[in-house]
Amino acid sequence: MSSEAQPAGRGSPALRALLLRPGLIQALVVVAALLGLRLADPQFLDELALKGFDLEQIVMPRPQTDTPVIIVAIDEASLAPPWGQWPWPRTQMAALVQKIAAGRPSGLGVDIIFAEPDRFSPENLVNVPDLPPAVATALATMPSSDAALGAAFKSAPTVLGMGAVPEPPAAPQARFAPTPLKAIGGDPKPFLETFPAILRSLPAITAGETGRAMLVGNPDPDGIQRRVPLIVLAGGNIVPGLALETLRVATGERGFTVVSSPLGVEGVGLAGALFPTDGMARAFPHFARPQTTPTVSAGDVLAGAVDPARFTGKAVLLGVTGLGLVDLKQTPLGLTQGIEVQAQLLQSLLSGELLRRPAEVQRAEPAILLAVLLVVVFLLPYRRPLMALALLGIVVVACFGMEFASFRAARLLVDGIYPSLAAMLTFGVMLSANLRAAQSALERERDQRARLEGELSAARAIQMGLLPRPLPRVPETRSIDVHALIETARMVGGDLYDFVMLDPRRLFFAIADVSGKGVDAALFMAMTKMVFGGATVQHGQALDRVFGDANAKISSASDQTRAEGGRAMFVTVFAAVLELDTGAIYYASAGHDSPYLLRGGATPLRLDTEGGPPLGTLDDFDFPVDSAKLQPGDVLLLYTDGVTEAKNESGAFYTTGRLDALMASVRGGTAKSVVNLVREDVRQFVGSAEQADDITLLAVRWLGPNAPPVTAP
Repeated sequence: MSSEAQPAGRGSPALRALLLRPGLIQALVVVAALLGLRLADPQFLDELALKGFDLEQIVMPRPQTDTPVIIVAIDEASLAPPWGQWPWPRTQMAALVQKIAAGRPSGLGVDIIFAEPDRFSPENLVNVPDLPPAVATALATMPSSDAALGAAFKSAPTVLGMGAVPEPPAAPQARFAPTPLKAIGGDPKPFLETFPAILRSLPAITAGETGRAMLVGNPDPDGIQRRVPLIVLAGGNIVPGLALETLRVATGERGFTVVSSPLGVEGVGLAGALFPTDGMARAFPHFARPQTTPTVSAGDVLAGAVDPARFTGKAVLLGVTGLGLVDLKQTPLGLTQGIEVQAQLLQSLLSGELLRRPAEVQRAEPAILLAVLLVVVFLLPYRRPLMALALLGIVVVACFGMEFASFRAARLLVDGIYPSLAAMLTFGVMLSANLRAAQSALERERDQRARLEGELSAARAIQMGLLPRPLPRVPETRSIDVHALIETARMVGGDLYDFVMLDPRRLFFAIADVSGKGVDAALFMAMTKMVFGGATVQHGQALDRVFGDANAKISSASDQTRAEGGRAMFVTVFAAVLELDTGAIYYASAGHDSPYLLRGGATPLRLDTEGGPPLGTLDDFDFPVDSAKLQPGDVLLLYTDGVTEAKNESGAFYTTGRLDALMASVRGGTAKSVVNLVREDVRQFVGSAEQADDITLLAVRWLGPNAPPVTAP
């Protein structure tokens, strides 16, 4: 065997790790299924993509530009007197057409079919019973109203609409020559919407037409009109739609071209421009907001209220929009009159703003889908679910961004919804497999965490057990009210408070804050309590000696911790002794915040002291002792910096200034009420932010030498 040969399974560790990713096989099966579904292109996927295209039109509608298109609407106002209800007499329609023609429009597209004889035509009125002979003779000499309308249409380049019917009409219709066309790339007929028969206007009327067009345009299966056929196959002939034929007549072109491929129709050409379509020769108008096309009322035109010059050189579309006669279409931008859909299509043709979904784009979409899914499978870091989810979000945003950018930059309709949904499904398969693969490791970690939490709970119970119990309700303590609160930032913490009766007339109390937090701070706190407690028992009211002994032992312990590789520790302390029969108080501080002295109705004071450095920072220091005199009802509030340095969600500190303002609002109360007031104010400030440091509060209220027993608040 050659020395360069590699045993099976060897290779780059990164490649092996990639190929052994949990869920890889399942994800690749899902990718193959999703890709196969996209290649099959079922109807529901087409509808899903169309919903995305609707959103693009809603967000970026076509701006209304000054295109030479105007609607003459037989609207509700036109159906009121003096013009009358629909259908109008053909002579009245002829008068309307003549007034439009007087403005010399470039083309007149009529979205009305006149398939029935005019009941008001003279030849029909002759048969009215009991008609005077003179009137009947006069009517017999008058020309046909249908012929008059045909003559009116002949005065303008007119395109008359035709309808689609399942069977040819009973009455024979005049044959017509289809608009000439040139087919490029193959016969387009197999791809076109097909209608077996045509319903035309009466021959006397069609005699005046310049062109003829199909009035068809079925909505998509969900009822929304997004596409309008430019050409259809009707009665065996290729016939243009109203907008295309009106444009042809307006430009004076003789015919149009149809460009096809084996996949379907690619576009329809006219006057040197190629209008893109889908495979069935349907164009996607870029819709503007409804009711933005310039529109005039037919009644106003008949009344002479509209200057015929307004129609000069413009493509005029004539249709019925009156109540009860409305041809409403649901478009991506909402309900729109059928005649306005034709107008918006014509405007898109003229401005070159048709939307495009060519076959090349549809062929490229499966490749885009595959690329997106391979990125999701191989490049997302599933061991870090939050980062993987964030990157999935970027992938999804990129898919939608591609869709919207293509629409905005080139009016291309590219589906970004299906790749996004497929990416999320594939992501779910990969993520769930990775989570299952990590389950055993998580369970082991959970067991270890449970053991650790049990140990920490035991440590917390021991730590809380070191704190003093409430003072007993005995005569010796009737003149004092003490309440304390401690909340650790972690399971265990480094804050400390203490109070104890040195004898029946003296109360010792203290508050301390060990540097840092967590287990090491808790252990140092327990050691501090024992050291400070022992010094207090030994020296009593001599706080300078208490602080001196405690400082020496804490400094030694801190040095030993540092020598063993730990970090140096120190403790800030405030301690005091209160004489219960006089209110005299003696206090000392080792780097701790001075407590508040709250006296009803007065500005809060501070028990300021020169003090000294935190215990454990200097081996030898003489801590000064200060004194003060309390009045009955005075409250002392001691606190740690976890109060003033509490942070809210934005990272701002609670601050000493806020605590000063809160204390200024206190007007008496028990020790417990003062503690609860501070804690509640801190909670409201912090909100949902995580507690960053231990919070400890201790309140001592002196009631006077002859105070009644303290009752619970």
